[in-house]
Amino acid sequence: MSSAEGSLDEGRRLVGAAAVAALVLLPAVLGGPGALPVAVPAALAGFVLCLRCPWRRVGGIPAAPVVGVCLVSLGASFGFRGEQGFALFWAVAEVPLLLLLLRRVTRWAPERAVLVLAPLLALAVVLLPLRFLFAEPAVKGAAVAFACVVSLFPAGVAVAVGLYFRTVESRGVRAMTVALDRQRLQVAADLHDFVAHELTGIVVEAQSAQWTGDLGADETRELLARVEAAGVRALESMDRTVQSLRADAPPTQAYGLADLSRLVEQYAAPGPDARVELRMEPGLAGTLPRLVDDAAYRVVVEALTNVRRHAGGVSRVAVTVVRAVGPGGGPAVEVVVANNGVPVRAMAPARPGGGTGLAGLALRVEALGGELDWGPGQGGWRVRALLPG
Repeated sequence: MSSAEGSLDEGRRLVGAAAVAALVLLPAVLGGPGALPVAVPAALAGFVLCLRCPWRRVGGIPAAPVVGVCLVSLGASFGFRGEQGFALFWAVAEVPLLLLLLRRVTRWAPERAVLVLAPLLALAVVLLPLRFLFAEPAVKGAAVAFACVVSLFPAGVAVAVGLYFRTVESRGVRAMTVALDRQRLQVAADLHDFVAHELTGIVVEAQSAQWTGDLGADETRELLARVEAAGVRALESMDRTVQSLRADAPPTQAYGLADLSRLVEQYAAPGPDARVELRMEPGLAGTLPRLVDDAAYRVVVEALTNVRRHAGGVSRVAVTVVRAVGPGGGPAVEVVVANNGVPVRAMAPARPGGGTGLAGLALRVEALGGELDWGPGQGGWRVRALLPG
């Protein structure tokens, strides 16, 4: 909405609020000046209630007009000395307006404003029967006190309704925030585990070509073919990640132990120096729960990616997946990726924000009831995951 349209809409609301106030005041003007002390509070409450625009604006609750309504209403309750009929006539209009205003304040106002405005409005509703104590003819004090006590009920209902809708919206906002956080974490994990893996392969190919020097025509074609294949796989992973953001998208494709053979072949593709051995217990693929199967695959992807990025002098990488016994004695699957190289940070260009893959993967594994550790082992570097299976 443009500023001109917003100003026009706000002007219309002001005109409507003024019309409501004038409509409430009209009987007092026709009935004589004695009715104005009780008619003005009702008209002012109707005017402020109709200013709907600021109520949905964060931090834009018009606190000063609401306080003005309360003070004017309380002043009339303690200071009215007119006819009892006037007090009764405009009380019928003012009480519902104050209750609606109380519900709206409780529903939309910021928390600090609610703590001030809601008690003031409730007090104005509860003490409004005092006008009959000083009216002509006066009502007995016991009856006025009873009316004040009874007024607590509608005031409490107005507060309860406002707080109910406020709580429902707050829960919805929290649920949406949690869902968005989970979605962001899933997207970040997919980008790191799959897209970054393929891009790391492309970087390694480029570095290898620079170190090798001049390549023949056949070697160049093979290099470009591998780079193209890695780029296509990275784009496919990006497409899957983007599609998963759609509301009507099917579940994101999950990888598992059955895909390890293809993963190892892709990793070993650059040449004979990148020798990778896969040893997986027969009959294990396809038997694990979906989330465990996916986590096991991600462990291997992350470990192989780190070998490319951080390890030097690697001549052998061994990937082992076997059944094992879990910490509690239950069935488990052990995934181990070991290499005979030495961790060297200079193997890949420094990237801001990098180096958190294993830590994030450890949280995923622990959430499934497993454990992940890494460090020196088997004459080089080892990553080991123990997953429930």
